[in-house]
Amino acid sequence: MKDAPKEIRRAATVALICSSFTRALGILFSTVIIATLPTWVPGLLAYQPFPIALLVLTIGCIIVAGKGSRIREEIASRQYEKARGSSLSAAILGFVLAGVMPGVLYILLYMKVGTILVRRRPDDPRTIYLLPHPSEGLFLGRYIGWGLAYLLVLYIGYTQLPIGLRSVSDWLSPVLGVHFTTLIVAVYLIFTNPLTYPPIFSLWVTVGLLGGIIAGGKVGRGFMVGLAVFLSALGAMGLAALTIFQKVSSGGLPGIPLPPAGFSLISAATGPVASDLLPLFLQASSPTSPAFLENVALTLARNAGLVFAIVTISGRAACLAWQGGVDAAKYVFLALRRKPAMTTDHKILNQPTLKTAVVLLMLLPLFAIPSASTSHLIFQAPPSGKYEQQLAIGLNMLGAPNASLEMTNLDLSSQGLVIDNNYAGANVAAFIINNNDSQPFGNGQQGQGQGPGQFLQIISQPALVTFFNGSTISPSSQSSAIEAQFSQALGLPFTTIFSLPMGQGGTATIYAPNPELSNDDALTRLLSLLPGQSFSSLINTADIQNMSYFAALGLVPLNINGIQITGLSFYLHIQYPRQYYKGGTHQLDLKSLLGFQNNIVGDPGANASIISMSFQPGTILYSSLFPNPFYNNATSTYYLNVTSSSQQDFVARFNYPFAPDVVIQKAITPTSGPVGTTHAVLVTVQNLDNVTVRNVAATDPQATSQYLQTLVVSPSGPQTAQSPILAPGNSLTMSYTVTTGSSGVYVLSPSSVAFQWTAPNGTMITYTINTNPAQFDSLSSPWVQFTTTFNDLQPYSYLLLVPLILTPVIETYRLFRRRAQRKREKALLSAPPQAIAPQTDLPKTPQTAGGSGQPPSS
Repeated sequence: MKDAPKEIRRAATVALICSSFTRALGILFSTVIIATLPTWVPGLLAYQPFPIALLVLTIGCIIVAGKGSRIREEIASRQYEKARGSSLSAAILGFVLAGVMPGVLYILLYMKVGTILVRRRPDDPRTIYLLPHPSEGLFLGRYIGWGLAYLLVLYIGYTQLPIGLRSVSDWLSPVLGVHFTTLIVAVYLIFTNPLTYPPIFSLWVTVGLLGGIIAGGKVGRGFMVGLAVFLSALGAMGLAALTIFQKVSSGGLPGIPLPPAGFSLISAATGPVASDLLPLFLQASSPTSPAFLENVALTLARNAGLVFAIVTISGRAACLAWQGGVDAAKYVFLALRRKPAMTTDHKILNQPTLKTAVVLLMLLPLFAIPSASTSHLIFQAPPSGKYEQQLAIGLNMLGAPNASLEMTNLDLSSQGLVIDNNYAGANVAAFIINNNDSQPFGNGQQGQGQGPGQFLQIISQPALVTFFNGSTISPSSQSSAIEAQFSQALGLPFTTIFSLPMGQGGTATIYAPNPELSNDDALTRLLSLLPGQSFSSLINTADIQNMSYFAALGLVPLNINGIQITGLSFYLHIQYPRQYYKGGTHQLDLKSLLGFQNNIVGDPGANASIISMSFQPGTILYSSLFPNPFYNNATSTYYLNVTSSSQQDFVARFNYPFAPDVVIQKAITPTSGPVGTTHAVLVTVQNLDNVTVRNVAATDPQATSQYLQTLVVSPSGPQTAQSPILAPGNSLTMSYTVTTGSSGVYVLSPSSVAFQWTAPNGTMITYTINTNPAQFDSLSSPWVQFTTTFNDLQPYSYLLLVPLILTPVIETYRLFRRRAQRKREKALLSAPPQAIAPQTDLPKTPQTAGGSGQPPSS
């Protein structure tokens, strides 16, 4: 084609531009369809104009783009009349079906072909020109590009998995097996919306560019590499799901354990994939309704389609960059060699490949989806009366104090928090903070009461929780109004995590701050809403950040003296470390014991300010404050009323034989390792006191049945250790090993020890100490995931080796075939042209009227 006349070269270039531009326009229209799939499909079924127009434009661009390629071949073969007719028909189709621009371009092509026909001469050579062959790229380039791109996407998926999906994987992988991690990673890679989650967009663009650059050559090679990587990730997800389904269907799933420490339901619900599906779940009338299932399917198909479009478009762009690089290298090489073949008509900017590359690279815009913000209407109500506050402190048998602060009947109308009609039918409507607190929630005796339950334990990050009973008419609107109140009071926007139907027609809704808050920051915001002279001013969040605590503000389910509190309340429970008191007389300073930053004084704006201090039965309190504090013999509780008192602290002396300094520890070595690592577990009971304890019995149940599905324990079974006497400084140990068979976080059951100690008065006291649940991490890599899946799915997994083996064979065959074709073309071009035979039949001289062939005489 480079030896063809200028008009033919220009016409062929215009044909290439027409075809490339129209194909790019079709890709753009199809991408718009994919991006709007959840609304495009219902609109198409309803015969709406816009969805129908998008479909028509996409199909029209595909048809018209194909015509451009054929017209280019017709121009090269000198079939100008046919090329001109095809250009005219393509222009008509371009105006009618593909939009205006393709029609304009094909009209220009029609004119270029017409120019060739006008300037054609009868003695023009009948040469058929060959279209240039683009560079074929590297040998096995598609194979290598697919492998490297696939490894890259898996590596990034495993190592950069968002914290929410990572926590779900760490929670359930020890139960469902190592394939669950592969499933989570594949779901993250395929079903995350790349337009709203930039890391996924950047990852797939990089994957497409890497695979396309390595493959090189024709644009279709980049498309095939992107398609292969996408289908490989989809296949990994399918194989992992199949393996998990086989395990669950065979009855190998005993149950789901509680989430490990640090698990955040909010992070999981606000992360990729879930953030697209949860709004659909909140709007659905039922999780099994056909409309909800259709919306879920269309949303997942849209996200997967966008990923497919991004990786394939990036692959095409990379191949165009390869071709442009090859053309530039040839230009530089010929310029250095000063070859006459590279004339001014073959400037680098006039190369058709580069022109097409510029057009298609413009199809990679960066999308920015702004987040919508809504304003809420605040419902105000008349302020309530004075509040009451009670600070309850309890010392258990181990000398570990816990404090519970309850403030009821609060007036926070100045902050925007008011109990109004929107709280009607609500059992709970409170902003809660759970900092790994396993102690009871509520206020029974000595701060004891009903625990927060497993549901609140799962929420390890600040959240607004509303629960309405079945008598509520519109729980959704009421919950939204309550959310608006807390959003104004805390100065934070909230995001709805999910809304779940509960028993007896109730509805529970959880909102999370957006952006997320740490527990310390959230507690600081809550305390700032409370009265400045209340007991809440005693708390310093920096001092308790490493302790276990639970806080709630709002309609909190408190019960005081059998009366259910229905007003605005604040509740805070803090678990302090052990004090290891010995027998004898001790000086009690409550301010120092609990690390309060201010003196304990009552608030004049409160109806009542009460401090209660609960000891173990039999405690002797020496105090000159009688009758304040008041002692309740039935509960061993002392009450100090500071409502109108100038007393600034609870200072007293007490005498009680608290537990000796005996500790139990459970250590795991190493705390993390790859799948298959053997971890050593050592349980140690130590007597750090100067007294002897008796009848020591330690027990370790190892792990629950859920974790034993993928955990090998040696020796198996509950471990026990006993000793009739444990002298000061001595210890008692138990040890065993565990070997992991899956990735994730394994949680071992708490160990316990029971012992007896004889008090100075001869009383035999029995104590029980428990450890916290111990956990360790089992890590996996893409290679571990692949080999495990390959071994578990034998013999079917051997089918995966077929493309790995056949691809090099097919590529080698194609290489030799292309070389043979090039040799034939070179031989054809180097053959001398055949001589044109002289014409023997000359035209006859016109005869005269007389019929004589002689010229007329003068």
